[in-house]
Amino acid sequence: MRLFLFFIFLITPFTLSAEVLRVVILGSGTPRLDIDRFSQSILVEAGDERLLFDTGRGTAIRLSQMNVNLSSVNNIFFTHLHSDHIVGFPDVLMTGWVYQREKTLNIFGPSGTKNFVDNIKDAFNEDIKIRLKKPEELKMSGLKTYVKEISDGLVYKSKNVEVHAINVDHGGGVEHAYGYKINYKDKSVVISGDTNYSEELVNAAKNVDLLVHEIAAAPSSLVKKSEKVRGIMNYHTTPRELIRIINQTKAKFTVLNHVLLLGGMTEDKVLKSINSSLSKDSKAIFGYDLLAIELTDRVNTYSVDYTK
Repeated sequence: MRLFLFFIFLITPFTLSAEVLRVVILGSGTPRLDIDRFSQSILVEAGDERLLFDTGRGTAIRLSQMNVNLSSVNNIFFTHLHSDHIVGFPDVLMTGWVYQREKTLNIFGPSGTKNFVDNIKDAFNEDIKIRLKKPEELKMSGLKTYVKEISDGLVYKSKNVEVHAINVDHGGGVEHAYGYKINYKDKSVVISGDTNYSEELVNAAKNVDLLVHEIAAAPSSLVKKSEKVRGIMNYHTTPRELIRIINQTKAKFTVLNHVLLLGGMTEDKVLKSINSSLSKDSKAIFGYDLLAIELTDRVNTYSVDYTK
């Protein structure tokens, strides 16, 4: 059982200041149905800004569990358009509207994102017409969206925050897939999205404070026997590839995400093999839903499930 609160490098009382860069894993899983691992979504809190990366299954529920009002999230970044990364978007869009969203919802993603967003709005047309009337009388402005279909490079910039898109190679027929690098003051985070080994990602993640990277593992005997498993391993990142990535980037701290373990592979076994092959200045842990990673002069990790 995980402790409610624990720290990796320093044990101190928790207070979140406006200067802190905090990353919360809202969904750490895959398309598989799992109450403990919803599908992909990551919240980045940079000072007073909230940036949401992917909106997989249960995103709205996880935000509620950490006492975040959906109407306060106004910037969404899609890594790619696989269903496990976007299936929770209608909930974020529509429930955020019900919760009185006041600002335009900005959405950044690959080619096809605008069509996806427009179709979701069309699908909820009957609900929208009803809620515009009494007794709710919601404002149409709360459903206003701005969609930017991106390429690699700088895609978002505010006073203290920059978000850069990184071309990655997901394979499996996915033409456009991106990771993201978030810079906030003197701290940086790289989110891999779905990818196999990617030189572009490695270059972007050099000396990064936090690397959130996907992982897939299966026994070699199963990989040899199953064409399907071989295919899955070919467009995700294996433990051996991840060791190479962490050692090349010299990432200070790595959280393993989008966790896919097949054929009896366990977190303990995979983590032991990875950490034993890293330099003494690097460390990796498995992510889980509602894990928060706070970057100050230390790396602090704890659960933000305030419903327990």
